Amino acid sequence: MNQLLNRLLLFLTGATTFTVINYSFDFVLYPFALYKLGVVVGFFTMMLLSFLFCWGYFIIYDYLKRDFLGIEFSKEKMSSIIASEDSVGLKLLLVRVLRKSRALLFVFLSIYFDPFVAVAFERKGNFAYNGLSARDWRLFILSLIISNGFWSTTVFAGLSFFEFLYKILLSWWNG
Repeated sequence: MNQLLNRLLLFLTGATTFTVINYSFDFVLYPFALYKLGVVVGFFTMMLLSFLFCWGYFIIYDYLKRDFLGIEFSKEKMSSIIASEDSVGLKLLLVRVLRKSRALLFVFLSIYFDPFVAVAFERKGNFAYNGLSARDWRLFILSLIISNGFWSTTVFAGLSFFEFLYKILLSWWNG
């Protein structure tokens, strides 16, 4: 029971910290950088910062040798789901998709989470904490491009929409 409680507290602390940092990065810093620096310079600036943040996560993750985000636990469960022969319903659909395309999962993790989560999930071995191999570095760079490309496009579209609304409201107000 004590080990389960420690694991749960570690996960809650890690996930909360990770979420606060990522939301601040994605919803505050990213729009600010694109707005102030422009799309191209802002994109490359944020991609560099994203690289540094995610690489820092790997350094901390491997140094602590603790699964503070539940990634290793999820990999273990995912492996057992994929290997399962008795799947039905939604679980069967998930098994079929994952057996056919780990790339789809990788893109989803890159977009929905970040390059750290996507690559940590794709690293070989569970609970290994063994640094990044050459394959992991290639996946890391690919995930950075996917993640930042998607996020820059989304933020730019959102900023453009709000700028458009602002101009319409301003012209209406000034009449």
